[in-house]
Amino acid sequence: MSELLAIDCGQSGSRARLMSAGRTVSETEYGPVFTQSALEPQLAELIGRAAGDLPEGTENLTVAVGSSGWSDDAEPAEVGRLVDSDRVSEVILAHDSVTSYLGALAQNAEGGASDVSLGAVVASGTGVVTLGVGEHRVARVDGWGYLFGDAGSGFWIGRAAIDAVLRAYDGRGPRTALTERVTSEFPDLSTLYLQVQADPGKVSRVARYARITAELAAEDPVAAGICRDAGHTLADSVLAALRVVGLTEQSATRTPAPAVTRAVGTPSVARVGKVFGSEVVRQAFDEHLTRTVPGVRIVEHPGTALDGAGRLAGLPVTSALYPAVRRVGIRPITG
Repeated sequence: MSELLAIDCGQSGSRARLMSAGRTVSETEYGPVFTQSALEPQLAELIGRAAGDLPEGTENLTVAVGSSGWSDDAEPAEVGRLVDSDRVSEVILAHDSVTSYLGALAQNAEGGASDVSLGAVVASGTGVVTLGVGEHRVARVDGWGYLFGDAGSGFWIGRAAIDAVLRAYDGRGPRTALTERVTSEFPDLSTLYLQVQADPGKVSRVARYARITAELAAEDPVAAGICRDAGHTLADSVLAALRVVGLTEQSATRTPAPAVTRAVGTPSVARVGKVFGSEVVRQAFDEHLTRTVPGVRIVEHPGTALDGAGRLAGLPVTSALYPAVRRVGIRPITG
């Protein structure tokens, strides 16, 4: 029987889901991918391992992968060459922004096809990326990593929290309840920056303070302000994506009044990722987005990137997303 193995590869961990006739058979968790290293051998090893963990008799397997760090410069043929499994017949590969989009704003249609809504999806965890999809265009906004981007991400919030603590410490900023939480890990704030800079896991270490900031937002004005700023920033990324793909336009008004932004049709917007677990972030995002473009539809309880990986195989060729998906046939390695 031909079956589908969907895999979501992230920097914190990976998940694989075996599907048959559109139904989930099993799910398994695996380790993360490291985007600072060559991705092709990591994906090939994970595909081979996940395929090998499946029940006896599994064969002619299509593997659909959404991965953090996948880019236009990546080599899908190299992934196919390195996959060591006689169970796999085809591999489908895409950036995890694509699978996040399909998970949130696509539905399974008849015949195995995926019915894709037009709009934007912002996925904010440790990092963040926003993807907008129009009739003919796709726009990626941000996702440029912790040094140069990822605005509104868990790292961004955590960094802002530590910055606020250091400002309170040296007199540049107001007192904050964040200080007590940060000093429980870094008793000597004067050496905090040295410890973090030297830590190979600095990104996830800093990002952990996003959850603490969200917890304190109800009682601490500084934490609340950081969360609101994150929500506004994430909404700005969505607004940029919608504009670039032609799902919003500006209507001229009499001067000196500014132009009014309106939706083209009814774009769908989904917000996914742990950062949106914060009510303050979520509310700030929704208010800024709907105030700027009243015609958007915010999708509640969207599906996941793993759901989206399961829809890669059914993506219609007419979708603007189709060129972002790569397919490669597998020739089993023989000894």
